[in-house]
Formats: sequence, structure tokens, C-alpha cells
Amino acid sequence: MSLAGVSDTDMESSSAFSPSEPAVDAAFVSKHNQSAEVYQGFKECADLLLSGKIAQNEQMAFAQKTLGVLEQLLAAFEDEKQHLMSDVLLNWAMKQQKLSIGTLYTQQVHYGQLDLIHLQFEYFGELLQQTLSGLDYLKQYFPNVGFEEEHAKLRNLIHYFLYYSIIVSRQPPSVVVKCGEAENHRRSRFWFNTEIRVLGGKAFGIDSAGDGLKVNCHLITDETAKQLLGNAYLEIFQSEEFCIEPSTAAFQRKENGLKAKFDDMKVAKKVQLRRDSVATKRYCLCYNIQLTTNCGIELVGKKVSLPFAVLVGPKSDVEAKLFLERSFADLVRHPLSDIPTHVSCPEMADALEMKFQAIVETPQKNADSPAIIQPRRFSMQAKQHLVMRLKPNQQGFIPLDNFMKLPVAEEYQQKKTTSAEGEWKLVPFFDWYFKLAEIVNKYLYSMWYDGLLYGFCSKEDAENLLRCIPRSVLLVRFSDIEFAKIKISVKSRSGEIRHHWYEHADLNARSLTSELLSNHKFADVDLIYPDIDLEVALGGRDKPRVLVPRNLQPDEIYFDNQGAATSAF
Repeated sequence: MSLAGVSDTDMESSSAFSPSEPAVDAAFVSKHNQSAEVYQGFKECADLLLSGKIAQNEQMAFAQKTLGVLEQLLAAFEDEKQHLMSDVLLNWAMKQQKLSIGTLYTQQVHYGQLDLIHLQFEYFGELLQQTLSGLDYLKQYFPNVGFEEEHAKLRNLIHYFLYYSIIVSRQPPSVVVKCGEAENHRRSRFWFNTEIRVLGGKAFGIDSAGDGLKVNCHLITDETAKQLLGNAYLEIFQSEEFCIEPSTAAFQRKENGLKAKFDDMKVAKKVQLRRDSVATKRYCLCYNIQLTTNCGIELVGKKVSLPFAVLVGPKSDVEAKLFLERSFADLVRHPLSDIPTHVSCPEMADALEMKFQAIVETPQKNADSPAIIQPRRFSMQAKQHLVMRLKPNQQGFIPLDNFMKLPVAEEYQQKKTTSAEGEWKLVPFFDWYFKLAEIVNKYLYSMWYDGLLYGFCSKEDAENLLRCIPRSVLLVRFSDIEFAKIKISVKSRSGEIRHHWYEHADLNARSLTSELLSNHKFADVDLIYPDIDLEVALGGRDKPRVLVPRNLQPDEIYFDNQGAATSAF
């Protein structure tokens, strides 16, 4: 079954785990070679002018020729800069935003692409520096010819390029839970890592001049962040509403660039705050940058992180909204912009996959470090099942209100006034989905990674899948209509299909693995769907104990040996 307006091929190609840009950026190679070729022509002209080999009466004409080549070179530089900033770095940053909801493994794979981008920035920076050096001499020895104007243009281009090569290479998570109930809440995150990184810059001496320099970081509100959009030089002296630790880090010179790492960052209250008072607010980290170059250009300004929420205690609806914001808002090109009303099915499928993986990988204890392992991928069937539950329109787009408000399951809740009665409550998609990820994280982690848990599947689809297997088989899936329940769909050796369910409280008392091995309901099941031997996968069933009758008629040897028990030895 394909999604409305979306083919299976489209769904797969849009995956966040699809192969990224090739190791060689062909467009950059082409543009850089073109710049280098024009630069070589400019260098030859400049060398001739400065060597004194051009006759005095021909120098002015040759200088004009050199200016013409220089204009071509600046146009080539502008084209290469635009490619690096828009096609390379902007696309990387936009994908960084989307992947920030995923696992650390997913983010680390994407972060690794910066090494190649760093090299590209280095190559371009070398050409810029060499051209600027040549222009310095031409401006000095041939004044009032026009080299001053071109020199100013080149410095502006270099200033722009170098300043925007300083990036927030590691972003804070979308939600930081702190204080109150969060102390004992499983998903609380008290620490996170961020990083400021300079791409390239070696040709301009940024790495050597910046090594050891301090970077200050403050936590600011989104209102202050909006002011920074209009005034990059707005003075910020302290964090707002919350404290951030550590608030400083030093640039360190590495093989692949200059980096300032803010490790184990924590958020602390400055004043007593109510949970609801901060739940609707967004915060950003603001890094004060002050770097110098060997050509007199100073890189002074502020780098602002993606927005995030600081929650005084857990609020799943706020986390859900932040998930949508990081996944679909255009925060890189339009900071603090709103979430769109609709997104495509492939985009939603990829975002749901990454969020599920991230919750599954959340450490059980706050003191534990999250494991950086490759997460289990969703099947195409699982992605299609999920997006169809969100009711896409005929054009293949999903209203994001459906994620927050569309009821997809029911939960039976006891009334507080009496223990005998209760009522059914409708559960929206995000609550149903997040809860299943938490159940996998807490109770079914190994089964999920071993492929023993099929996951997202309707009752009808499960029955159709089981009928295709000739032997007795079971399939472990998530309930579509009952909140936080695991369903076991079983086809017996006689071909009969039945369904059993377990609440997450049941899994807390007894593991699902033990249940499948010991419960007589599954005694005649050979396989876990599709063809996994149940006993081999789960460790074998407990064999029933065979009782052997006692020998109540001892022979003569028995009585002869009784003396040994009472002897002196």
C-alpha cells in the first residue's frame, strides 16, 4: 500500500539515513577549479606589474587589464562563496536542525560531514588570502588606478565568509527538563553538550590567534533573540531567568579546525518559577565571538543556537510541539519562525522514526551516558502505517494539528471519587506514540533491537501476515486502539488466529520474553514472525520436570552400607 500522492520510492529516498552527499562535492570542485584558473591569470598579471618588466608607458593599460581579470576573479569567488554558504553549509545546518531530535548516533554521523566542509572552506580561504595579499601590493604600488575599490570588495567578501564560517556545530536538545518532579523523571536531561566551530580559517591565522581564547555563553529568551536579529551588537551581560553552566569555554586548535566545546551543560533556576510560566517560552544559547585574523579583519558578533524549552517538570504536549518545531519549522533561514500547518508524508515519516529512536535510546538513569549505537530502522510498512493513522490529504500532506489533537486510541481511567468505576478517555496521536517508545525503552529494548518486536501493525495486517507463514507463529505488535498495550497475535498449528494483550504494568512485573517462554498459550508456537525460531531467539522454554518414583524397597547393599555412616571414620 502506498501513501496518498507518495510512492514507496519517494518515501525511501527521503529517509534521514539515506546516503548523504558524496565524498567528493563535484559542484565545489568545478567552481573551485574555475576560481583557481582565473586566479592564476590574475597572479600572472600582478607578478608582471610588480616585477617592473612592463614599460612605464604601458603600465596603466596593463593595470586596467589586471583589473578586468580581477573583476572576473571576484565574480568567481562570489559564485564559490555562494555555493559553500547556501548549497553546502546552509543545507548542512538545516539538516542538523531536523536531526537534532534523533539519536546521538544519527547526529554524530551528520556532524562527521563537517570535516569535508572544513577542507572545502580551507581551500577557498587559501585562494582568498593569496588574492588579498597580491591586492595589498597592487594597491600600494599602483594607487588611484582602481585597486582600492576591488580591495574593499574583496575584504567585505572575506569578512562575510569568515564570520559565517563560525557555526554552532552542536546544538542543545529541543527540551531541557529541570527542577521539581523532573528529579525522578526518566526522561529528564540535566546535561548536554554544545560546540562552536570555525570552518577553515587557517590561511587567515584564525586557528593560531584563536587558540586558548575564551567564549562566553548566556541563556537568553526568545524576545532577546529577536532583538539580536535586528541588532547583532546588542550587549548581553548575563543569562535570563535561568543560569547556564558552564558559561565559558576556550577555543582549542585541532587538526580539523578551531573548536570551543561546552561539555556537560546544565540549566539551573535563578528564581522560583511555576511550571506553566515557562512551558510556553523558548530560550536560546548566545555565544559571544571575538576572533582576529592576520589581515586585520576582526570577527566580532554573537552566534545563537536553535530555540529550546526549559521545563519545570515534564510536559509531554510541550515536548510534542518542540518536536514539530525542530522537525519542520525553518529555524535556520528564518529564526524563531512558526511551524507550518502541513508537511509531506515522507517528512513526517522520517521525523517520527528519529523521535522514536531517540526516546528508545534515552538512558534509564540521569547519571548514565547515552549509548552511541546505530538505531533500528523503521520498515516501509511501519512508516506507511503511521502516516496513514495521521490522515494525510489527497495531495499526500499531513495537517500537523492531527499530530497534536487527532484521537487514535482509548485509555480506561479510574475515577478519583471511586475505585469501582472508570471511563474511557481518548488519546491523541502524540501521546499514544511517545508512550509506545517509552515502553520499548523500559521493557522491550532487547527485543526491539533483535528484531523480535514487529511494532506498528494493525490487527488485520497482522492476521494477513500470519496466514502467509506455514508453521505456528506469533507476531508482537503495538496496539492501535488501546493506549500503552502490547498485542501478541498468534497463529496456532491448527491455523487458528488469536490475539492476546499486555499492559505496560504487566511487563514491569514479568518480562515479555519470560511470558512467551513459559505461558501455555504460546507453548505450541514455533516461530516469531517471520521465520525466527522462538526457542533459539529467547533462550529455550523451561522443560517440565519429570518425577521419578522413589525406590521404597532397598536391597541388601543398602543395609550393608549403613555401618559406614556410624563408623569412627
